[in-house]
Amino acid sequence: MFGTDTRLAEQAVTAARRRGLPVPEEIEQAAGMWQVIVQAGHEPHPERPAADSMPSTPEQLRQHIEEQAAARRHADSIRAVSTEYLEPLASRFNQLVKASVPGWIVSLQPEFNALVKALRQQAKKLPEDLRVTALDWNDPKISAAWEKAESAAHQLDQLTRDRQDMARAIGGDGGRDNELYAVAQFPDPTEDIVLGHVLRDQVGPTMREWRDLKGQPVSRWLHLARAEHVTLLLATPGEVRDRAAAMQRWRDAIAGMQAARGRSGAVAAVRQALAA
Repeated sequence: MFGTDTRLAEQAVTAARRRGLPVPEEIEQAAGMWQVIVQAGHEPHPERPAADSMPSTPEQLRQHIEEQAAARRHADSIRAVSTEYLEPLASRFNQLVKASVPGWIVSLQPEFNALVKALRQQAKKLPEDLRVTALDWNDPKISAAWEKAESAAHQLDQLTRDRQDMARAIGGDGGRDNELYAVAQFPDPTEDIVLGHVLRDQVGPTMREWRDLKGQPVSRWLHLARAEHVTLLLATPGEVRDRAAAMQRWRDAIAGMQAARGRSGAVAAVRQALAA
Protein backbone atom coordinates (compact mmCIF):
# COMPACT_ATOMS: atom_id res chain seq x y z
CA MET A 1 0.00 0.00 0.00
CA PHE A 2 1.25 3.42 -0.90
CA GLY A 3 0.62 7.08 -0.17
CA THR A 4 -2.14 7.89 2.26
CA ASP A 5 -4.58 5.09 1.40
CA THR A 6 -5.61 3.23 4.56
CA ARG A 7 -8.87 1.83 3.22
CA LEU A 8 -7.76 -1.82 2.98
CA ALA A 9 -6.13 -1.73 6.40
CA GLU A 10 -9.28 -0.23 7.90
CA GLN A 11 -11.38 -3.00 6.32
CA ALA A 12 -9.03 -5.61 7.80
CA VAL A 13 -9.35 -4.09 11.28
CA THR A 14 -13.14 -3.94 10.92
CA ALA A 15 -13.18 -7.65 9.97
CA ALA A 16 -10.98 -8.53 12.95
CA ARG A 17 -13.27 -6.65 15.32
CA ARG A 18 -16.33 -8.29 13.78
CA ARG A 19 -14.75 -11.68 14.50
CA GLY A 20 -13.92 -10.70 18.06
CA LEU A 21 -10.18 -10.93 17.47
CA PRO A 22 -7.79 -8.86 19.59
CA VAL A 23 -6.64 -5.65 17.90
CA PRO A 24 -3.22 -4.53 19.21
CA GLU A 25 -3.19 -1.29 21.15
CA GLU A 26 -0.69 0.17 18.67
CA ILE A 27 -3.25 -0.21 15.90
CA GLU A 28 -6.00 1.31 18.03
CA GLN A 29 -3.76 4.29 18.81
CA ALA A 30 -2.74 4.70 15.17
CA ALA A 31 -6.40 4.56 14.11
CA GLY A 32 -7.23 7.25 16.67
CA MET A 33 -4.35 9.40 15.45
CA TRP A 34 -5.55 8.99 11.87
CA GLN A 35 -8.95 10.36 12.89
CA VAL A 36 -7.24 13.34 14.52
CA ILE A 37 -5.47 14.10 11.24
CA VAL A 38 -8.65 13.70 9.19
CA GLN A 39 -10.51 16.06 11.51
CA ALA A 40 -7.63 18.53 11.51
CA GLY A 41 -7.67 18.52 7.72
CA HIS A 42 -11.22 19.85 7.90
CA GLU A 43 -10.63 22.43 10.64
CA PRO A 44 -13.56 24.84 10.26
CA HIS A 45 -13.14 28.51 9.42
CA PRO A 46 -15.01 31.01 11.57
CA GLU A 47 -18.60 31.64 10.51
CA ARG A 48 -19.27 34.43 8.07
CA PRO A 49 -20.76 37.60 9.57
CA ALA A 50 -24.51 38.09 9.53
CA ALA A 51 -26.53 41.31 9.68
CA ASP A 52 -27.97 40.51 13.09
CA SER A 53 -24.58 39.73 14.66
CA MET A 54 -22.67 42.91 13.76
CA PRO A 55 -20.65 44.62 16.48
CA SER A 56 -22.13 47.86 17.84
CA THR A 57 -19.19 50.20 17.26
CA PRO A 58 -16.36 50.67 14.73
CA GLU A 59 -13.82 49.80 17.41
CA GLN A 60 -15.60 46.54 18.22
CA LEU A 61 -15.82 45.74 14.53
CA ARG A 62 -12.09 46.28 14.10
CA GLN A 63 -11.34 43.98 17.02
CA HIS A 64 -13.79 41.38 15.71
CA ILE A 65 -12.20 41.43 12.25
CA GLU A 66 -8.75 40.90 13.76
CA GLU A 67 -10.03 38.00 15.85
CA GLN A 68 -11.71 36.43 12.81
CA ALA A 69 -8.56 36.84 10.74
CA ALA A 70 -6.48 35.16 13.45
CA ALA A 71 -8.99 32.31 13.69
CA ARG A 72 -8.93 31.86 9.90
CA ARG A 73 -5.12 31.81 9.86
CA HIS A 74 -5.16 29.29 12.70
CA ALA A 75 -7.59 27.01 10.82
CA ASP A 76 -5.55 27.24 7.62
CA SER A 77 -2.36 26.42 9.52
CA ILE A 78 -3.91 23.38 11.16
CA ARG A 79 -5.16 22.14 7.79
CA ALA A 80 -1.77 22.65 6.16
CA VAL A 81 0.28 21.08 8.95
CA SER A 82 -2.04 18.07 9.26
CA THR A 83 -1.33 17.07 5.66
CA GLU A 84 2.34 16.61 6.55
CA TYR A 85 1.35 13.81 8.94
CA LEU A 86 -0.86 11.93 6.48
CA GLU A 87 1.72 9.82 4.66
CA PRO A 88 3.92 8.78 7.61
CA LEU A 89 0.95 7.88 9.79
CA ALA A 90 -0.81 6.03 6.97
CA SER A 91 2.37 4.05 6.37
CA ARG A 92 2.65 3.22 10.05
CA PHE A 93 -0.99 2.18 10.35
CA ASN A 94 -0.81 0.01 7.21
CA GLN A 95 2.37 -1.71 8.38
CA LEU A 96 0.95 -2.42 11.83
CA VAL A 97 -2.15 -4.00 10.29
CA LYS A 98 -0.07 -5.93 7.77
CA ALA A 99 1.95 -7.45 10.62
CA SER A 100 -1.22 -8.49 12.45
CA VAL A 101 -3.08 -10.10 9.53
CA PRO A 102 -1.34 -13.53 9.56
CA GLY A 103 -2.10 -13.96 13.26
CA TRP A 104 -5.70 -12.91 12.76
CA ILE A 105 -6.16 -15.46 9.99
CA VAL A 106 -4.64 -18.22 12.14
CA SER A 107 -7.04 -17.22 14.93
CA LEU A 108 -9.98 -17.86 12.62
CA GLN A 109 -9.02 -21.53 12.23
CA PRO A 110 -10.85 -22.96 15.30
CA GLU A 111 -14.17 -21.45 14.19
CA PHE A 112 -13.48 -22.61 10.63
CA ASN A 113 -12.76 -26.14 11.88
CA ALA A 114 -15.98 -26.26 13.90
CA LEU A 115 -18.07 -25.19 10.91
CA VAL A 116 -16.37 -27.73 8.64
CA LYS A 117 -17.05 -30.45 11.21
CA ALA A 118 -20.72 -29.50 11.30
CA LEU A 119 -20.82 -29.53 7.52
CA ARG A 120 -19.27 -33.01 7.32
CA GLN A 121 -21.84 -34.36 9.76
CA GLN A 122 -24.63 -33.26 7.44
CA ALA A 123 -22.79 -34.38 4.30
CA LYS A 124 -23.06 -37.97 5.53
CA LYS A 125 -26.85 -37.67 5.43
CA LEU A 126 -27.02 -36.32 1.88
CA PRO A 127 -26.81 -38.21 -1.43
CA GLU A 128 -23.73 -38.36 -3.59
CA ASP A 129 -25.03 -35.84 -6.12
CA LEU A 130 -25.07 -32.51 -4.31
CA ARG A 131 -26.51 -30.38 -7.08
CA VAL A 132 -29.57 -28.50 -5.86
CA THR A 133 -31.67 -29.70 -8.77
CA ALA A 134 -30.79 -33.34 -8.06
CA LEU A 135 -31.90 -33.44 -4.43
CA ASP A 136 -35.23 -34.90 -3.32
CA TRP A 137 -36.73 -32.00 -1.39
CA ASN A 138 -39.76 -34.11 -0.44
CA ASP A 139 -37.56 -36.29 1.77
CA PRO A 140 -37.60 -34.69 5.25
CA LYS A 141 -34.24 -36.24 6.14
CA ILE A 142 -32.59 -34.59 3.16
CA SER A 143 -34.27 -31.23 3.69
CA ALA A 144 -33.34 -31.23 7.40
CA ALA A 145 -29.72 -32.10 6.70
CA TRP A 146 -29.57 -29.48 3.96
CA GLU A 147 -30.95 -26.79 6.24
CA LYS A 148 -28.21 -27.45 8.80
CA ALA A 149 -25.55 -27.63 6.08
CA GLU A 150 -26.83 -24.36 4.67
CA SER A 151 -26.37 -22.65 8.03
CA ALA A 152 -22.77 -23.87 8.31
CA ALA A 153 -22.02 -22.93 4.70
CA HIS A 154 -23.45 -19.44 5.19
CA GLN A 155 -21.24 -18.92 8.23
CA LEU A 156 -18.22 -20.25 6.31
CA ASP A 157 -18.91 -17.77 3.53
CA GLN A 158 -19.03 -14.93 6.06
CA LEU A 159 -15.85 -16.10 7.74
CA THR A 160 -13.93 -16.45 4.47
CA ARG A 161 -15.10 -13.01 3.34
CA ASP A 162 -13.67 -11.55 6.55
CA ARG A 163 -10.49 -13.50 5.94
CA GLN A 164 -10.35 -12.05 2.43
CA ASP A 165 -10.75 -8.51 3.80
CA MET A 166 -7.79 -9.19 6.06
CA ALA A 167 -5.74 -10.69 3.24
CA ARG A 168 -6.24 -7.66 1.00
CA ALA A 169 -4.42 -5.54 3.57
CA ILE A 170 -1.18 -7.37 2.75
CA GLY A 171 -1.58 -7.60 -0.99
CA GLY A 172 -4.28 -10.23 -1.49
CA ASP A 173 -4.08 -13.88 -2.39
CA GLY A 174 -2.87 -13.88 -5.98
CA GLY A 175 -4.42 -15.20 -9.16
CA ARG A 176 -6.16 -18.30 -10.50
CA ASP A 177 -8.07 -20.45 -8.02
CA ASN A 178 -6.93 -18.25 -5.13
CA GLU A 179 -10.38 -18.52 -3.55
CA LEU A 180 -9.95 -22.30 -3.41
CA TYR A 181 -6.35 -22.23 -2.20
CA ALA A 182 -7.35 -19.83 0.57
CA VAL A 183 -9.33 -22.60 2.26
CA ALA A 184 -8.07 -25.87 0.77
CA GLN A 185 -4.63 -27.46 0.85
CA PHE A 186 -3.78 -30.19 -1.66
CA PRO A 187 -0.93 -32.71 -1.31
CA ASP A 188 2.51 -31.52 -2.27
CA PRO A 189 3.50 -33.16 -5.56
CA THR A 190 5.88 -36.05 -5.14
CA GLU A 191 7.28 -38.47 -7.66
CA ASP A 192 4.82 -41.21 -6.67
CA ILE A 193 1.84 -38.87 -6.66
CA VAL A 194 2.65 -37.44 -10.08
CA LEU A 195 3.39 -40.81 -11.67
CA GLY A 196 0.26 -42.24 -10.02
CA HIS A 197 -1.95 -39.73 -11.88
CA VAL A 198 -3.48 -38.39 -8.66
CA LEU A 199 -4.07 -34.98 -10.21
CA ARG A 200 -5.80 -36.42 -13.25
CA ASP A 201 -7.93 -38.97 -11.43
CA GLN A 202 -8.70 -37.36 -8.07
CA VAL A 203 -7.55 -33.81 -7.38
CA GLY A 204 -8.37 -32.48 -10.85
CA PRO A 205 -12.01 -33.65 -10.78
CA THR A 206 -12.38 -32.15 -7.29
CA MET A 207 -11.18 -28.77 -8.54
CA ARG A 208 -13.38 -28.87 -11.64
CA GLU A 209 -16.47 -29.76 -9.63
CA TRP A 210 -15.71 -26.92 -7.21
CA ARG A 211 -15.59 -24.48 -10.13
CA ASP A 212 -18.80 -25.90 -11.62
CA LEU A 213 -20.64 -25.37 -8.33
CA LYS A 214 -19.77 -21.68 -8.13
CA GLY A 215 -23.41 -20.64 -8.11
CA GLN A 216 -24.34 -23.19 -5.44
CA PRO A 217 -22.39 -22.24 -2.30
CA VAL A 218 -23.86 -24.91 -0.02
CA SER A 219 -23.15 -27.71 -2.49
CA ARG A 220 -19.70 -26.25 -3.06
CA TRP A 221 -18.77 -26.40 0.61
CA LEU A 222 -20.25 -29.88 1.00
CA HIS A 223 -18.23 -31.04 -2.01
CA LEU A 224 -14.99 -29.75 -0.47
CA ALA A 225 -15.84 -31.25 2.92
CA ARG A 226 -16.25 -34.68 1.30
CA ALA A 227 -13.29 -34.53 -1.06
CA GLU A 228 -10.31 -36.81 -0.60
CA HIS A 229 -6.78 -35.43 -0.92
CA VAL A 230 -8.05 -32.07 0.38
CA THR A 231 -7.27 -30.56 3.77
CA LEU A 232 -9.56 -27.67 4.63
CA LEU A 233 -7.19 -25.19 6.23
CA LEU A 234 -7.24 -21.39 6.12
CA ALA A 235 -4.17 -19.85 4.53
CA THR A 236 -2.38 -16.54 4.81
CA PRO A 237 -1.81 -14.81 1.44
CA GLY A 238 1.75 -16.14 1.38
CA GLU A 239 0.49 -19.67 1.96
CA VAL A 240 -2.09 -19.25 -0.81
CA ARG A 241 0.71 -18.39 -3.22
CA ASP A 242 2.71 -21.37 -1.95
CA ARG A 243 -0.24 -23.68 -2.61
CA ALA A 244 -0.68 -22.26 -6.10
CA ALA A 245 3.04 -22.68 -6.78
CA ALA A 246 2.92 -26.30 -5.62
CA MET A 247 0.04 -26.99 -8.00
CA GLN A 248 1.99 -25.38 -10.85
CA ARG A 249 4.99 -27.63 -10.09
CA TRP A 250 2.58 -30.56 -10.24
CA ARG A 251 1.33 -29.47 -13.67
CA ASP A 252 4.88 -28.85 -14.90
CA ALA A 253 5.89 -32.35 -13.77
CA ILE A 254 2.94 -33.85 -15.64
CA ALA A 255 3.82 -31.90 -18.77
CA GLY A 256 7.39 -33.17 -18.56
CA MET A 257 6.22 -36.71 -18.00
CA GLN A 258 3.91 -36.59 -21.01
CA ALA A 259 6.64 -35.20 -23.25
CA ALA A 260 9.23 -37.79 -22.19
CA ARG A 261 9.92 -41.09 -23.89
CA GLY A 262 9.64 -44.29 -21.93
CA ARG A 263 9.25 -44.92 -18.24
CA SER A 264 12.78 -43.90 -17.31
CA GLY A 265 12.45 -40.67 -19.28
CA ALA A 266 9.15 -39.86 -17.58
CA VAL A 267 10.63 -40.47 -14.14
CA ALA A 268 13.61 -38.24 -14.93
CA ALA A 269 11.35 -35.48 -16.24
CA VAL A 270 9.19 -35.58 -13.13
CA ARG A 271 12.19 -35.44 -10.82
CA GLN A 272 13.60 -32.49 -12.74
CA ALA A 273 10.31 -30.56 -12.60
CA LEU A 274 9.81 -31.17 -8.90
CA ALA A 275 13.35 -30.09 -8.10
CA ALA A 276 12.97 -26.78 -9.94
